[in-house]
Amino acid sequence: MGRELEFLYVSSRIKTLETALLGKSAIDRLMEAEGPEEALKLLGDTDYGPDMAEMENIYDFEKALEKSLKRTFKTISDSMKDFRLVRFFTLKNDYHNLKVIIKNKILGLEGKDYFSGLGEVPAEELQKLVLEDITASVPESIKNAYRKAVQVYEETQDSQQIDLLLDRILFEELAELVESTKEVFLKEYFAAMVDLTNIRTMVRLMQMKADARILEKSLLSGGSLKRDAFIKLYAESMQGVIDAFASSPYRKVVEEGISSWMDSGSPAVFEKLSDDYLLNLARRGLYKPYGPETVFGYLAARENETKILRIILVGKINGISSEMIKERLRDVYV
Repeated sequence: MGRELEFLYVSSRIKTLETALLGKSAIDRLMEAEGPEEALKLLGDTDYGPDMAEMENIYDFEKALEKSLKRTFKTISDSMKDFRLVRFFTLKNDYHNLKVIIKNKILGLEGKDYFSGLGEVPAEELQKLVLEDITASVPESIKNAYRKAVQVYEETQDSQQIDLLLDRILFEELAELVESTKEVFLKEYFAAMVDLTNIRTMVRLMQMKADARILEKSLLSGGSLKRDAFIKLYAESMQGVIDAFASSPYRKVVEEGISSWMDSGSPAVFEKLSDDYLLNLARRGLYKPYGPETVFGYLAARENETKILRIILVGKINGISSEMIKERLRDVYV
């Protein structure tokens, strides 16, 4: 009970913030909008209004969504002492930016278009690593990751190895963060996230008919499913993979997700079902009056909502039918 009481103030604040989350009816109205302008107008009447008002054109919506989510991270960070739950969500953005920095170095580019503003380390500080500037204000763990990624590229001349290495380091750091919290619910969430990522990786490599050694190198640690199980499954057919998960918690994700993947050639449904599965785990925070689950659930909800809005707005801008957009839409938290 003692640790839960540490979250009493931030949880009470979150219960107020939850009332501004977009429910199914709000998402349905956005889906019914005739075009991106009408959809953005509808968002103007929500908490996204101030950010949308600053847009110079409809293509600035990404910046507006990012700014809104960044404000959420800051609001929650300022409301509690334990920063680790927020860091669980922001860390991947630092590693995304690190990938961009290294690939820009390889290609001789200086573009900033692909940087995320949702990390904790300013992109300008990460760029100092390329210049070997010792004043770079970057955590030692990320400095080490940078050095290892540059080295693996120099040895292989394969940019894909950068992604594989940095993803593995990211998940190792997340695992340490999760373990340090000693929160059972977070360990369960992280294990499921690793499992679903590994399943997706295995299916993608099976489609490519890649060597099993590539799978071994690509698998992440920290899931509930053992590495040996994936290596054994790799020799099976896709139907064999589906059958292997028939009695597991991931049955629906695997059965419907892989079947759609095989029919369409796109992992979109698998990714949607994976996100829905994880959101359902996070949703327990919605039903707790206070505690770390409440904080984590709200952060997961906001990140998920941003993803939903991005899918809708991209679809509207590109004239994609509502039916096709709906196939990719995630569940809502509330």
